[in-house]
Amino acid sequence: MADPHDFARVPLPKQFCNLDRLWHALEARGIDGIVATVPYNVFYLSGFNPIAHKADEPRPYAVLLSRHAPDRPVLVVADYYLASFLGQPTWIEDIRPFRAVMMPLDLPAKRADIDRFIPDSGNGVTWVERARLRYSFSMAASLKQAVTDLGLEHGRIAFDDVGFGLRLGLDDVEVMDGYNPLMFARSVKTPTEIGLLERATRLNEAAIRRTVEAWQPGATWRDLNHAYAMAVTDLGGFVHDPGGMVWGHPRGADATLMLQTGLETDEVTAGTHVMFDCHGTIDMYCWDGGKTWVVGGEPDGKARKFADATAAVGADLLDAMRPGARVSELQARARSVYRKAGAPDPDAAVVFFHGLGLSHMDIEQATADGRPNTDWVLEEGMVVPFHLLYPGGEHERSWLEEVVVIGKDGGRPLFSWGFDPLTG
Repeated sequence: MADPHDFARVPLPKQFCNLDRLWHALEARGIDGIVATVPYNVFYLSGFNPIAHKADEPRPYAVLLSRHAPDRPVLVVADYYLASFLGQPTWIEDIRPFRAVMMPLDLPAKRADIDRFIPDSGNGVTWVERARLRYSFSMAASLKQAVTDLGLEHGRIAFDDVGFGLRLGLDDVEVMDGYNPLMFARSVKTPTEIGLLERATRLNEAAIRRTVEAWQPGATWRDLNHAYAMAVTDLGGFVHDPGGMVWGHPRGADATLMLQTGLETDEVTAGTHVMFDCHGTIDMYCWDGGKTWVVGGEPDGKARKFADATAAVGADLLDAMRPGARVSELQARARSVYRKAGAPDPDAAVVFFHGLGLSHMDIEQATADGRPNTDWVLEEGMVVPFHLLYPGGEHERSWLEEVVVIGKDGGRPLFSWGFDPLTG
């Protein structure tokens, strides 16, 4: 059994983002620089994972990169976050703090205010001393100065939050959308990112196994969700409100596709086919997936045929998930395998794919030439879960999701447990 020591968190490398792809994406779109303020992108570019901040609050941080000066990145950050970089170093050496919400409005702003946030261990550290000299009294002023320092004041700058870019009021700057360039960079993972996703998947697998072992007759779906959340937390991961388990589970012969709400209180009875599709994070990187658990027993009759067919599709997809494969081609191939395996209605099978990393997408929505990227192409280094659901009633349905690293010779699964259902 896994324990929390298996998932201990330590400082990440100073740089783990795929900068080469980002520079390529900016050049292909004619973009001079990019500003990231969305938390996932700031973390991706700098390693900064701030505590106590909610997504819809004004963002007290920004990363600015210029493709014309790739060795001069700038990180603008609230003064109270400055010491965070003593624990989690970053490759960005130009860190510019600004006077933020903790500082009083009833007293005049002073450049010495930054000293409140520099611990003894930071005194004399080169980047800290530079940050002290760069202290400003507003985020906007600090970021505008950085734009000028990098020679971007008349350029084309992409923002991952276009609204923020417009509000900044850079009169001679052409504000562009930075979502797709960043997603293009994030779609192909660095070795560090793949390691983080491997760890996240191991944690999810361990938490699912613990949840299965925690089941007792009379347990409800709410109990199951709670057991999963407790297992994740004990192992050192995080789930999100309203829970970590995604699929809903209609009763009886109802084969409707549903998602959970977190409010379900029906009993999880013996013989039920539980579809573990679980989401959560550790070090911001996502886990996803799971597979069918037959509560207290094994699949039989039609359920065994559906489970065997689903496992056959999974094994075939691993070989097919190579660079150059299109999603539509993989879906058609999966359906043909269901047909060959004797599934009575292959067209009813749900087969889909997405990227995985800091989000459950990590795929650009439009290419550099403006075309929709709906039927996207796999590339080496992507991490792509496949999802297989052969619908049926509560004692028949079959579900399998595997997280796959795309390699030149096919896919590498990150779960260790194979494609057969969990039983017992």
